[in-house]
Amino acid sequence: MTRLARPRLISNVAVGVLIVLLFLLPVLYVLMMAFESPSHFLVSPMTPGSPDVSNFGTAWSSANLGGELVNTVIYSVIAGVLSVALGLLIAFPVARRLLRGHSVLYTFLFVGMFLPMSIIPMYAEARMLGLWDSAVGYILIHIAMPGLPGMALAVVLLTASIGSLPMELDEAAWMEGSSYLAYLWRVIVPLSRPALLIAFLYAMLNDWNDIIGPVVLLNNPALATVTKGIDTWAGSNSSQYTLIAAAVVIASLPVVLLFIACQRQINQASLAGSLKG
Repeated sequence: MTRLARPRLISNVAVGVLIVLLFLLPVLYVLMMAFESPSHFLVSPMTPGSPDVSNFGTAWSSANLGGELVNTVIYSVIAGVLSVALGLLIAFPVARRLLRGHSVLYTFLFVGMFLPMSIIPMYAEARMLGLWDSAVGYILIHIAMPGLPGMALAVVLLTASIGSLPMELDEAAWMEGSSYLAYLWRVIVPLSRPALLIAFLYAMLNDWNDIIGPVVLLNNPALATVTKGIDTWAGSNSSQYTLIAAAVVIASLPVVLLFIACQRQINQASLAGSLKG
């Protein structure tokens, strides 16, 4: 082994160990808790016992996860789609420099992604605009709220993607009489599919995992998301650790399956981004 290969191997092993300790072990422990019987977990919380799948049925029925998951899917998908659609409509003129002050607009949106989410102003704005305790209001706020990777992230990703496309495509489309929206749909969307996918997944994942937003913006239990439902239900069942773990696994499973299904597209998006860079 060469002198250079040995430090590289050590660093790779160290990174792998850190990933396992910080990410994989907590996930595996929660998964183990979900299959534990309450009696065995109280006696031996660090060792697995006989699998007990009854926790999932109990958590599903007692926490009303069915309706909350449906709400979460609706909010997340609609907010993700609208974030990407509006981001595309903004990113194209910004990337092609068709707007006055395009650099200021881009900088404003870029900086907005890193600003902390202000809870009190968000609540006050929602009440003033009639968006509080409303499914429509919850979705709209998640699209454009500073500190959330919704429309702003879509604009940043799509501006970079569209900026790498040759302007000859635009000129050819104008000469053929293509309309603005038709050109975006038929040409820009297929060529920017990797950036569109990444923007949609991040926006949807942010909405799915949001805990503070539903607590502040939604009061009606019929509109509750799965994160708010689990948080409220866990408060009255704080000692039922195995049931809480089962509820967390149920709430996380749809997103995990989605990312597994999109793994090939995500890899292609990463490869496309590296080739463009």
